[in-house]
Amino acid sequence: MSTQNFASAAIHVVGQYNDAGKTLVSAYRSGAHRLLNGAASRYGQFLGNRQLPLLNEDIKARLIGAQEKVNGFLANRLDIDTSRVVNVMDRVATGATTGIESVSKLAARVESPLGNSVLGTLNSLHMPIAQVSVQIADRIAAGAKKIEDRVAGAPVAKAARTVKGKPVARRAARTTRKA
Repeated sequence: MSTQNFASAAIHVVGQYNDAGKTLVSAYRSGAHRLLNGAASRYGQFLGNRQLPLLNEDIKARLIGAQEKVNGFLANRLDIDTSRVVNVMDRVATGATTGIESVSKLAARVESPLGNSVLGTLNSLHMPIAQVSVQIADRIAAGAKKIEDRVAGAPVAKAARTVKGKPVARRAARTTRKA
C-alpha cells in the first residue's frame, strides 16, 4: 500500500536526522578534545620555556600535573555527557520510528473503500513533501559529516561554484565644474 512508502520516507528522515545529530555531537566532542589538548600543550610549553621568579622546577612540575588532572577530568566529563546525549537521541529516534510504524500498520488495516480513498488522497498530497523531506535530511546528514571532517582536521574538498548574475554596468564618473 502507498502508506508504506510514506512511512518508509518518514522513517528515513528520522534516521537521517538522528545520524546528523550524532555526527554533530561527535564533531563537538572532537573539537573540544582538540581545544583541551591544545591548551594543555601550550600551558606546558609556557611553564617549561620560561624562567619565572618564585617557580622552581618542582613547582612547575606540580602545576603541569594539576593542569593535566583538570584536563583529564574535563575530557572524561565531555565523553560521558556526549555519550548521554547520543543515547537520548537514539531513544527519541527509536520512539519516533516505532510510532510511525504503528500508525502505518493501523492505516494498512483500514479495509473500507472510503478509508482507502482518504488514505490514497492523503498519500498523493503528502508524498511530494515527504520526498523533499528525504532530500533535505540527506543533505543535512552530508553537511553534518562535512562539519565533522573539518573539525577532525581532514581536508575538505571545496565544490566549484558558478555564480551567475547580471553584468555590472559601470557608469562614467560625472565631473562637475564650478563656474
